[in-house]
Amino acid sequence: MSTSALTSAFAKAVEAVNAHDAKAFAATYAADAVVHDPLYPQPLKGRDAIEQDMVELLRAFPDARFTVGQLLQDGETVAGEFTLGGTHLGPLAAPDGEIPPTGNSIKNNGAVFSKFNAAGEVIEERRYYDVAGLIAQIELAPAT
Repeated sequence: MSTSALTSAFAKAVEAVNAHDAKAFAATYAADAVVHDPLYPQPLKGRDAIEQDMVELLRAFPDARFTVGQLLQDGETVAGEFTLGGTHLGPLAAPDGEIPPTGNSIKNNGAVFSKFNAAGEVIEERRYYDVAGLIAQIELAPAT
């Protein structure tokens, strides 16, 4: 795919998140996509798992907003910087159970590497962001 087609596909996913449309976000992934996310010990597998992950994020941060920084493309892979902002107003799903809402605002920077198929769907993704910083911002980290 061309650079403009891949960056457009990437932008479509971000637009879906910012519209708080988990189903539209998941539709930008292949049915058998695999997503590696630092919050989870095992990769998310399949469009349904990816949609559920977004449902959980939007439940925890109902005002979630992604902004995208620099995008780079190498073949079928797009790498992008992002910032997630929002307010922790709902429970946050985590591997060890839910984290209750704190009402605190968060701003978390990260990067994502998305590999696309010929149809413009993400087939594999690796997300990188500061999980410890996110937890600290919602004030779960113990005081030192």
